[in-house]
Amino acid sequence: MDILNELKSIEHDAIALGAAIRNEGKVCREELEERLRLGLTGKAAIEHYNAWMLRNGLNHLIVEE
Repeated sequence: MDILNELKSIEHDAIALGAAIRNEGKVCREELEERLRLGLTGKAAIEHYNAWMLRNGLNHLIVEE
């Protein structure tokens, strides 16, 4: 692979990573907003958070209860 193609590949990967991080941030902010609005704490807050992450395909962000 020549250097230009390698750089284009890196750029593509960086753009995709940035989009994924922005999406994760958006999902986390929305979950936090609802959790605070509902006044959830303790185990209920963890269950809410984990369910929200599962629904949004962010299994890697789930925390242990």
